[in-house]
Amino acid sequence: MTSDHHVAPEQVYWSCSPDGGSRIRITDVGTSHAEAVNATTVQEPQQIPLNDLHPSATTATGARRRTGYVLDTGVIDSLPAARHVQDLIVQRPHLPVTAMARHAQVPPTTLKDVLRAADRGQQRNVNADVAHRLLLLSAADLPNEARGYGGQSTDAAPVMEHVDRILVEHPEISVAAVARAATMTVSTLAATLKDVRAGRPRTIKVRFAERLLALKATDLAPAFRKDAVDATPVVERVRQLQEAYELASIAFIAKTAGVNSSTLTSVIDDHAAGLRRGIHPTMAGQVLALTELPAPAFQRRPGVTDVGLIRRLRGLCALGWTLNAIARAGGTTVKSLTDFNQTGSATPSVKAAVLAAWGHLSHRPGHSELARQRALAKRWDPPLAWEEETIDQPAAEPLGTRTAGRSGEWTPDLLRLELEFLRDEGLNWTESLARLGLRSQRAHELLAQSEEAVEPGCPPLRLPSRPQPSHELAA
Repeated sequence: MTSDHHVAPEQVYWSCSPDGGSRIRITDVGTSHAEAVNATTVQEPQQIPLNDLHPSATTATGARRRTGYVLDTGVIDSLPAARHVQDLIVQRPHLPVTAMARHAQVPPTTLKDVLRAADRGQQRNVNADVAHRLLLLSAADLPNEARGYGGQSTDAAPVMEHVDRILVEHPEISVAAVARAATMTVSTLAATLKDVRAGRPRTIKVRFAERLLALKATDLAPAFRKDAVDATPVVERVRQLQEAYELASIAFIAKTAGVNSSTLTSVIDDHAAGLRRGIHPTMAGQVLALTELPAPAFQRRPGVTDVGLIRRLRGLCALGWTLNAIARAGGTTVKSLTDFNQTGSATPSVKAAVLAAWGHLSHRPGHSELARQRALAKRWDPPLAWEEETIDQPAAEPLGTRTAGRSGEWTPDLLRLELEFLRDEGLNWTESLARLGLRSQRAHELLAQSEEAVEPGCPPLRLPSRPQPSHELAA
């Protein structure tokens, strides 16, 4: 705060931050701080040092303030400033609006709001200082497209041709070594090479172009590690993992191996282009050590169909698992499972989630009787109704256990076989009847019929452990 500026209640100030900020209204003034609230919402009370409250947006030397707050001396219509900027956009169609805002030392969000209001024909007031800075902009002062908006640039094609010649003639030299010698980032050089090789237009800063054109193979020899190894086994291992696993992108493989993603991508791209490059032995060892991938990647199963996935999802519901439990076990969301159940079309991530949940939950009953009852009402078949070999075949029919909702099909012999099977699976009497959708009373009636029909000398039925004949289960 300058000596001739006095802070008083009800004054409004603008933020000087280049990123913009809310206007504040002074509510009380102390000896060193002022109390302020948001000028629009009259909320968010805060203490502002008096030294951060300024009468002007510029310093005594004329520099633009970047911190603190400036007194709102009045607001004016933003339309003239917006029309002026729109004329500049016509003259510089490829120049981002944010670049114009930075050049005018105006928050980009403020300029975008001004332009948006003008496009909609809406009235919008703006601080007089902001409007003044926008009106002072001229096309001649703005960054030129040919100079890359941040420095002079030139066509990258001849520069990359020179780099490619070095790489082809000296396969032991890596892209990283060239980038280090030119003091530029590896990712920038790799991306520029990729674009030029694909025939896409690309520019490069003049200072980098001059450094790259001046490079010779002899200059790069010291930058190249003599202990580099052939990258072919690494590329083959990445391809093997991608063939064996779904959702196995190069970035995911690099992250799992603990190596740089852009470097590994560059190695694979160079190998595909016929440039046999070396790779650091540590990186090679980390990638070659990968024999399997964690979730969300999962082993590729080409025989799995959307029909089979629907059967698995509904089978888990018939077993008493809620969509929340299935989503947690598969590492996905309930919405994704609901959408899949409605559309019948699975994305790779949903496919991974359903298969993972099936592996975790299909061999034990769920905890939701409501999920089991709703699945029964919708005639969804439980997991034991399907064989793993046929569950993905659209024409397959449920086998092995009674399909939910198909009452009246039980015979004494069929029940005996089912109970024997479930006993071998480790299920007790209660769990078995829950799987079969039978009440205890009905099961005992069928077994009594079976015992009457058994010929003398036949072995008795071995029931599942822990029978509970008096307990009736909801089918």
